[in-house]
Amino acid sequence: MPETPHLWGVLDKKKRGLIMKNSKEENAILETLHPDFGQLRLTKTMLEKSIIDANVSIRRFAKLFQVDFETMKAGEKTTVEAIFADGTPCKVSFYKTNNRGDRRLSISGIKKQAQINDLLAFDFVRNHKTNKNMIVINVTAAIQNKKQLKQG
Repeated sequence: MPETPHLWGVLDKKKRGLIMKNSKEENAILETLHPDFGQLRLTKTMLEKSIIDANVSIRRFAKLFQVDFETMKAGEKTTVEAIFADGTPCKVSFYKTNNRGDRRLSISGIKKQAQINDLLAFDFVRNHKTNKNMIVINVTAAIQNKKQLKQG
């Protein structure tokens, strides 16, 4: 069944859900990040229940911080100190659920930093002491802030 255009994505009737396509502005920001960056688009459930599936890009990115979901056991969790792009500290926890072993992550303070449908990117900067510092970037908010600055 063909995809149908939607206000902010593509509706795939076969899967009965929205497939979010990155905008040109979002892709422009993502292109400035390290090649192994992670990304995800926040849903209502992700924000309200802090249940975020670790997609392929997140799992690849997690390996940069010695988190390997393939070797992680069900119920195991690894927490990494991080910062949001505005400098606010946070923690990103990578874990496998107890029963089924689903691969997930949670981000402390995410409700204050993002809204439903926002695109988050995970990148890092080099730090002399720790080798890498994880950065959580709200790509959608960055674009909105840039537009507001141009208007103001």
